[in-house]
Amino acid sequence: MRTAQKNIVDRLVHVEKSVLGCLVEFCSRGSAKELDGVIESGLAAHQFTTSDHRAIFGAMVELRDEHKIPDEPSLIGKLDSLSMAQATDFTFGVVPENLEGYVRDLRKARQDLRFSKQQEELASLTNPDDRLALVDRMRETLLSRGDADNWQRIFHTWEEFENAPPLRFAIDGFLQEAGVTLIGGLAGHGKTLLMLAMAKALLEGSPLFGYEPFSVLRPAQRVLYLIPESSLGPFWSRLQLFRLEEHVQGNCLLVSTLSSHEPVSLSDPRMLKAAEGADVFLDTAVRFMEGSENDAQDTRPFVQALFRLLRAGARSITGAHHAPKGFEGQNFMTLENILRGSGDIGAMLSTAWGVRQVDAARTALYVQNVKPRDFQPCQPFLLEGRPHLDATGQFLMIRKPGEAGELSEHLLRPNKGGTPVGADKMRQAAEMRRQGASLREIEKTIGVSKSKVDRWLKNVERDASQTVPIVGQFRDTAEPDRETPH
Repeated sequence: MRTAQKNIVDRLVHVEKSVLGCLVEFCSRGSAKELDGVIESGLAAHQFTTSDHRAIFGAMVELRDEHKIPDEPSLIGKLDSLSMAQATDFTFGVVPENLEGYVRDLRKARQDLRFSKQQEELASLTNPDDRLALVDRMRETLLSRGDADNWQRIFHTWEEFENAPPLRFAIDGFLQEAGVTLIGGLAGHGKTLLMLAMAKALLEGSPLFGYEPFSVLRPAQRVLYLIPESSLGPFWSRLQLFRLEEHVQGNCLLVSTLSSHEPVSLSDPRMLKAAEGADVFLDTAVRFMEGSENDAQDTRPFVQALFRLLRAGARSITGAHHAPKGFEGQNFMTLENILRGSGDIGAMLSTAWGVRQVDAARTALYVQNVKPRDFQPCQPFLLEGRPHLDATGQFLMIRKPGEAGELSEHLLRPNKGGTPVGADKMRQAAEMRRQGASLREIEKTIGVSKSKVDRWLKNVERDASQTVPIVGQFRDTAEPDRETPH
């Protein structure tokens, strides 16, 4: 390895002489446009191998900054006699018209040297994640075509902005492409069910939840579902619940569970290859993080692993993430109260949706966007799982965006006797309305605002038309929720 690096350095020194000789020759002819072009391309004095070469090129750059042409008389004032003699000697045997080729050879030699040093470093590493990160850098070195030192290349060009793809959605208005989406909620509140509904929509190209605005323009090429906290049997029953068997059989839905032969690592090269063009689901996301989710230092490697999946070509990444336990006592959703752990997790997301089960018997889920990036999200909506999942493998959206109201309206607290406060008043309001009472009369009688009474009554009318018992919305929240497939 050392011998190979020495040969590359010798090649570098030789080609540096050719570049400097050409530049001195052009400037001696009275032309500095070739030097200006080399400087604008990103070549700098510190990139040269020897101190003499750095001094010669540095002097030429200084003279250009002084609006002078760096011919031999001008260089004499900037260089010592030894460096000046070298600069003159470099002009012999070079073909000035070959400058572009010499510069290209110079950058190629620098690329080869950088890659050789990275190979040496790779042999000294033992941690798989460190080695994979270095392999990523080695790949970047090979793709840089020898001009990685051109600082302008790390920024987008105007042409790239002109041809930049528009913001795209794998599921319109719900799941962004080229980004990370998290579904946040309490344990047992339907996160897995939501993600399986998303996977079904992506694979079948059908609108999510049967709601046309959540359309799928391009069906998934492949869906990867990683659920290391569930064994195969229980998860298979959920796949059957959503009628996903044919996609598993056709290798369009690839699943890894606790029962898999090998644990899944997001940094595994096989995983990166499988993610190309795929929609990836992580259930739950924290299972792919080492260390504490509350520690920003531990969070960053996890975030980098997700970005590595996107760079590998994943179309979208969706993860389930637990809400803090304190969310159970709250009646509103924000990014902060729906995702536990370090704020870095929420910061890197394209989108976050919060979910709260408001009726365990009906698997009724209240869904709200708590972080949109670069798009206007829909308002909260309400889904119903039972009996529809059993009958059709689909959720039914019983309250469309704009109809679901506030989360607090679906989470009335129980009184000491266990009967939900508000349920009796709602029934009383409905009965008074049937007897012809006005909203103001009802407000005065039961002590609830007209606007809330009006919403209650509208809900009664909607539920009556769908033969769904309204009392189900006002369950005793002290009863634990269970997310079960049947």
